[in-house]
Amino acid sequence: MQIIVSGIDVQVNQKNIKNMHLYVKPPLGNVLVSAPLLMTKRSIENFVRVNLGWIKNQQEKYINQPRMTSRQYVSGETYYIWGKQCFLEFVASGKKSFKIDGNKIILGMKKNTSAEQREKFIREEFRKILVEQLNRLIPKWEDATGLYCDTFKTKYMLTRWGTCNSQAKRIWINLQMVEKPLECLEYIVLHELVHLKVHNHGKDFIAMMDKYMPDWKDRKNLLNERILGCYSE
Repeated sequence: MQIIVSGIDVQVNQKNIKNMHLYVKPPLGNVLVSAPLLMTKRSIENFVRVNLGWIKNQQEKYINQPRMTSRQYVSGETYYIWGKQCFLEFVASGKKSFKIDGNKIILGMKKNTSAEQREKFIREEFRKILVEQLNRLIPKWEDATGLYCDTFKTKYMLTRWGTCNSQAKRIWINLQMVEKPLECLEYIVLHELVHLKVHNHGKDFIAMMDKYMPDWKDRKNLLNERILGCYSE
């Protein structure tokens, strides 16, 4: 069961246990509650609400903790673009270049560039790939639903795949979505557009998702199967 409390998504697993247990999981700060089988949804929500301060503190730690890149951005490293595995080929060049050729990503930069410089350049190239698809998918789902955003932006996020500001009609999409299959990106686009009208994950939200994307739960499961470490920050 999935619930939302004060804007925080919470995964609830009800088991044959006596007490509730609360977890904030690294690296994204996902919130998980294990609850007794007969515990009511309201009791679980109250339990989460009482512990909101602790949850936010834990999430903040994951967001702010220093991370060293695990990549050197050299030939042979593995990346994912739209769920497909690609291998990096680094070519020493005086001019920056980025090209996808089959299952290869050909990166051209000066030989003495640092891993951080290479990462920054690749990330911006991945952003272009993501924006290209968003320029196609957002109008598609706006037309299908009649729900329109004024602007969309991309940014690297650790705890959400997407978010929206319903008042400003602005949608944010996690830059890491470029790693995932395109059907997952479509799910997130529709998810955030629906949130412009329905601010929670209740029955109205589910009804709209079912109406416009009957297989959205399968896409959601595919999205959350694992985090493919294309980026570090």
